[in-house]
Amino acid sequence: MSRLAAEVGLKQSSLYYYFPNRDAVVAALVAQANVVPLALVDGIIADGGSAASNVYRFVRGDVEALCALPFDINEIHRVATRDRQRFAAYWKERRRLERRLGSMVDRGIVAGEFRDVDPRLIALTIMSNDEGVQNWFRLGTSRRPRAIGEALAALVVGGLLAPGRSVDDVVREVSTLY
Repeated sequence: MSRLAAEVGLKQSSLYYYFPNRDAVVAALVAQANVVPLALVDGIIADGGSAASNVYRFVRGDVEALCALPFDINEIHRVATRDRQRFAAYWKERRRLERRLGSMVDRGIVAGEFRDVDPRLIALTIMSNDEGVQNWFRLGTSRRPRAIGEALAALVVGGLLAPGRSVDDVVREVSTLY
């Protein structure tokens, strides 16, 4: 708790005012881990646009958000895995995010934008890829989160697109609409 207090610029007693112990700090972090990507995916869906542009925007935005986090998202997953009952809300939100992404991919398949893939597997792969970026980003790189997000988004969407579709067209749509 003393190291944490020093990192956030508080006295240890001030930190204890908000959190009775280290487990409470970890629980607060776990509780917030899905908030940003859920808000992102819900906002993108509400904005409309093609499924391809929606997936592109999600990947780009999620990577940027993960790179900005002050904590290791993979450590949050490990903590939440150790006590699934205590962190049931975390897992419920995680499944919701997975379903929302899967629905986005499914919509692209139905519309003929994407090839026929397993939407759930693709959703999990997108989430894993985005989270994996945080690992090497936190080790230090000269690359900017936006550029990393755009590169990964182009790779993901390019791998999903049906024949005859172009990532460049998707990027143009994203830049025109958003």
